Amino acid sequence: MKEPQDIMLRLRVEDVMSCPVTTISSNNTMSEAADILCHQSVTGAPVVDELGRCVGVLSGTDFVHNKASEIDGDLGSRHVLTQPSSKEAYRTEDIGHNLVRYHMSPAVQTVDRHAPIPQAARCMCQEHVHRLIVVDKQGNPCGILTSLDLIAAVIGSNINSPTKVDR
Repeated sequence: MKEPQDIMLRLRVEDVMSCPVTTISSNNTMSEAADILCHQSVTGAPVVDELGRCVGVLSGTDFVHNKASEIDGDLGSRHVLTQPSSKEAYRTEDIGHNLVRYHMSPAVQTVDRHAPIPQAARCMCQEHVHRLIVVDKQGNPCGILTSLDLIAAVIGSNINSPTKVDR
């Protein structure tokens, strides 16, 4: 049996990425985006323009940051945040009608589907992101690699063949 490290070194992004990809339109409202994330049971998704090209990423963190800035603005110069319940963190009544394009993270970290898993993992660590978007030559999302996909790959490397990690 091959050593788990050898197996990990041979795995590529396409071996463990999730697809198809849930996407959010930059023209969706934040309320619609929250519904999409909840319905798909994901914490983030690529944001696409009218042509399907990836133009940003929207995650639960964007909802939390928006709420935190709102609280910070209400508190003036004091920087005190209380621990919100999970439902409070994702409330959208204040921003629900605003468009996603105004709240998404425009910096998109992408990865090639043929990239080695260690390279993708290093990128995620260096950029402090939980997901990398796999895009095709036209810039359209064709997969997503998440922290959980990497963990599944590590666990799978002990028991699965190097060609595909079961999830």
